[in-house]
Amino acid sequence: MKASNCLRLRNVINSESLSRFQYSLNTDVASSRLKLASILYWSGHFNAALRVLEVVEKRYHRVVKDVCGIILIEGDRDLQVLANMLSGNKYKGFSELQFAFCVRFLREETYCVPCILLYEMKPNITEEEIAERHPVHKRWMDSAEVDARPSLNYLQCLTYGGIGGRDDQLRALDALRSNEYVAKIKINLYHQETALNMLGHCYEIEGEYDLALYYYEVSLSLCNPNNAANWHLERILRLIGG
Repeated sequence: MKASNCLRLRNVINSESLSRFQYSLNTDVASSRLKLASILYWSGHFNAALRVLEVVEKRYHRVVKDVCGIILIEGDRDLQVLANMLSGNKYKGFSELQFAFCVRFLREETYCVPCILLYEMKPNITEEEIAERHPVHKRWMDSAEVDARPSLNYLQCLTYGGIGGRDDQLRALDALRSNEYVAKIKINLYHQETALNMLGHCYEIEGEYDLALYYYEVSLSLCNPNNAANWHLERILRLIGG
């Protein structure tokens, strides 16, 4: 929040604000580091952001268990999953368990948030749509939340694009697209519609509006009407229509 306020006032983020992250970096594999990378990106420190993202990518191996505080999926309450991770853990202490929490941005962190996620804080166009929201989801209407792995790939797309690293940018885009493909057949994402919206935005940046429309429509098919894809589709159709 303090870093967001600095960016709002167009001030340089001081080392004190960044140093506060050291207390949360090891709570899980990725989420706090991804928030730090987002802050570095939006403050113009692209190379520093990439260094953080490289660390996350190295830590994010195949045995990492994704965890969400909002949505439950099949197997989440299986204690054997935790037991297996504990028995195979090389390290000591909870902070070293191989979990990745979803990345959550509050409205007070607006100036540190990837712009496409700002729409997630207001996914509905009409009051009628807001009324249809599940009571649990209404508690989170002022925040944006996304799975750590697609968040990593999306930030890589933005950051490599910022420094002109075209090959790496395309590699990150392919990884983000692969996440969506794999989610349909093998693994589960907690916020699949949000990940699809980020993928659509990447194609929007590429100027491939047909693909952007396609992924926004797929996102909407998963979650309608409480989905920021409502806004994205409206925006893209305006762009195409001039």
